[in-house]
Amino acid sequence: MDSMQASPTSWKCEPFKEGIPLPYQAVFDSEQLARLQDGLIPQQMEDKWFIYYKEPHLFLHRSWTGQPVYRVSLRTGPTGAEVTEALLSKDIPEQARLDLDYQVRLLDFLVSNLLLRQAKPFPVPQGQTEPRGAFQHHISGTGYPESPGDSKKK
Repeated sequence: MDSMQASPTSWKCEPFKEGIPLPYQAVFDSEQLARLQDGLIPQQMEDKWFIYYKEPHLFLHRSWTGQPVYRVSLRTGPTGAEVTEALLSKDIPEQARLDLDYQVRLLDFLVSNLLLRQAKPFPVPQGQTEPRGAFQHHISGTGYPESPGDSKKK
């Protein structure tokens, strides 16, 4: 799809300063690692995320504001990579920091679907009152099937 690998200068973005640890764990094979390293440069208004890899971190920023949201540390090896640390930016609104379990599910959705081209259901937070699909479009600009916020399934 994209022939250009994303870098910190591919799009406007604020630096990631401090983060709150997230219990996100994942292992990626070498093909998946290559997709992570390619990142994601927004192409249209619906693209809500700018994602780039700068060793050893994968950075996920909101595309409209450049605000940092996640930083994922990867340990790379000959067969791929594994997550060694995931952080949620302390710069995001406090309300979004209240449900760290939801943030892990959202991070997994973003990495899996936007970078790895999988089709995991979008995690809807518990108590979400917006019409079906509206919250997902606002957060990710996507239209995947949704999984309710009270489910703990991955």
